[in-house]
Amino acid sequence: MRTGILRGRDHTLLGAVAALAERRVAIALSRGGAAKSYDHVDPNEDACAFAFTEHAWLVAVTDGHWGCGGAELALERVLERHAPRWTAPAPIALAERWHVEAPEVVLDLNRVLVSAGSGAQTVGRTTLAVGLVRPNDGWWAALLVGDSHLFAVEGAGVRELCPAGDGVVFVGDRHLDPGNVDRCFRSALESHSPRGPIVLATDGLSETAIGVPDPAAAVAESVSAAREASGDLRPLATARGLAERALAAQRRNRAGDNVATACIWCD
Repeated sequence: MRTGILRGRDHTLLGAVAALAERRVAIALSRGGAAKSYDHVDPNEDACAFAFTEHAWLVAVTDGHWGCGGAELALERVLERHAPRWTAPAPIALAERWHVEAPEVVLDLNRVLVSAGSGAQTVGRTTLAVGLVRPNDGWWAALLVGDSHLFAVEGAGVRELCPAGDGVVFVGDRHLDPGNVDRCFRSALESHSPRGPIVLATDGLSETAIGVPDPAAAVAESVSAAREASGDLRPLATARGLAERALAAQRRNRAGDNVATACIWCD
């Protein structure tokens, strides 16, 4: 399994975009296009990652709250503990178990984040969005906590899976337990191969009065522009292009937020 990760603590230059890509997956990360106008701990509290084998492709983005540690630790746990199973040659009944496994994964990540903190606080809470594609098995899936986004591009259309409701939920909450975890995540499983790219983004893309007014349109524009690039560069062009669109909106709004994006290029 090959992996890649971008951590917010390593990318703190305002207006810059860091990106990493290999084969069909790409991730991009930025501190933002303008200074944050709200209280925060670290300049860049987002992170993003990918993992892939010849059997599966996975991307994930996290949006830390009150520190970058939780976002980074959650992704590291996904890569170490869960991605090897999800991208294995023949996962046992994974498709049938996806909705059952989702709360188990959320609780596992939550335990890791809570235990990494002091008695008074965690290392920082985080949202999470994961996209997993199993092309040879003919299905793909999503797992989300909080207000990050996952979009499926289908022809000229863009569909957001499991959009967030009211209120932001985080991994790394000491009050999260098996009794209330079902209210804290959204999961989806599509019983067909993706009909186009899968694109993820944190809320630096969409935050009211900060990001773009129409996140789905920004995704569509990014994918359309990426189709002009050569095949190997299309995932990178999508992830970077979407981050750049978010930064341009933040500069226009004179208000910033960290942004992480990711793409699995499926055609």
